[in-house]
Order: sequence, then C-alpha cells, then structure tokens
Amino acid sequence: MEPPPPRVAVAPAASRLATVIEVRAQDAPGLLFRLGRALEAAGVRVRSAHVSTLGSNAVDAFYVTRGEGVPLPGDEAASVARELEESLRA
Repeated sequence: MEPPPPRVAVAPAASRLATVIEVRAQDAPGLLFRLGRALEAAGVRVRSAHVSTLGSNAVDAFYVTRGEGVPLPGDEAASVARELEESLRA
C-alpha cells in the first residue's frame, strides 16, 4: 500500500503571535532537514516547532514569523506552505 501524499496546511487561527504551518508526511530519514532547509529558503523564522511521529507518519507544526517577529500575511503563509510541500515531493 502506497503512503498518502504529504499535506501542508496553514492553521490561520492557531496562534496570534505566529503563523502555524502543519505538515503531515510519511516519516523518513532527513525529513526535518528538508523542511528546515525549505523554511530557511523561504526566509521565515521558526519561533517554535512541535514534532511528532505517529506510527510511520510525521505530524509537525511550525510556528513561523517574518524577520521582525510578526505572523505572515495570508498570501505569504500560503506560499511558504506550497514551498514546504514541494520540498517533500522532490
């Protein structure tokens, strides 16, 4: 059985201090490295990361901000989510 494709979603009301981006993907060696590299390339700061593995699935939530410490606007958050998803499909 083939694992489900990775999913990345923005949780708009999850925090007022940061933008919360949730990643659900098949756990694999280097997964957090790829996600961290994609977040760095997107130019965001990770305020907090909540990482868990449930069976063979990773469920990670990243609380990110702009450089000045404010949450991302909606269009920027959606763009970062797309970049994260693309990094998982590569």
